[in-house]
Amino acid sequence: MIRPQNPLADRSAVRYLLYGIPFIIFFGTLTHFIFAWSGNTVFVGLFVPINESVWEHLKMSFWPTLVWFLLVFLFFREKGELAAARLLLAAAAALFVCPLIIVTFFYTMEGAFGIESLLVDGILFFLGIIVGQVSAVHVYRYAEPNRLWLYVAAGFIVLFMAALISFTFWQPHLPLFLDKPTGTYGLGR
Repeated sequence: MIRPQNPLADRSAVRYLLYGIPFIIFFGTLTHFIFAWSGNTVFVGLFVPINESVWEHLKMSFWPTLVWFLLVFLFFREKGELAAARLLLAAAAALFVCPLIIVTFFYTMEGAFGIESLLVDGILFFLGIIVGQVSAVHVYRYAEPNRLWLYVAAGFIVLFMAALISFTFWQPHLPLFLDKPTGTYGLGR
């Protein structure tokens, strides 16, 4: 078993990553309302859900998680307690696992069990964030970064970011992108 690089520094890094859970939940929940509050401003819609599709709701976890990891990097790198390469891998893990949990469990609950509930959706959001951040902690503590994995992690983050932004305007006509209340995709097309 690979041991953490520096156990004392890892405790601080683990705390920083776990403190992200309430931050991401709070700001992610807040983003649900920002598009309407902005008067449906398209620029704002790049970063917050523009409709009730499952895809658009992934923005609620993605952007606050990315902001949290950037804040952790910016504010705590000076203390010498963070390894930037491992933090990049941890961020990619959180940004991959969280939507995977949300989408998988959403369609399992709806498709397999016929459960459609705002409460369940909220629980899945919380669960996705918690499991994502715990995954990030694990990756941060045990990852052995190499150039290939750093490129894969950075590429995944950039591609997911580009997909969230571009699919705001041009969404495939697939169930993941359907705004059920209006029967539309993206910005109402």
